[in-house]
Amino acid sequence: MGGLPTITVNGFAVHPSNPSVMCVAMRDGIFRSTDAGLTWALATNGPKNAAAVAVNPRQPSEVYAVTMDGRVFLSRDGGATWDARR
Repeated sequence: MGGLPTITVNGFAVHPSNPSVMCVAMRDGIFRSTDAGLTWALATNGPKNAAAVAVNPRQPSEVYAVTMDGRVFLSRDGGATWDARR
């Protein structure tokens, strides 16, 4: 899987209507694939030490992530870029 580190995946989320778009939460950050996992890219401004990631099923452009220390991050563009929420 091009671009995805070989470390533990802590969380995994799939776009509800486009299964080619996926995000994974890892120690190195949030990685995103738009080609069903063939290639992966580290998201811009994504949280390090990501513990979980989830897609809002009613508004899939919103993706949430939480870190091991409880910080919450929000992406409004499907997981491409992130902002800290608290």
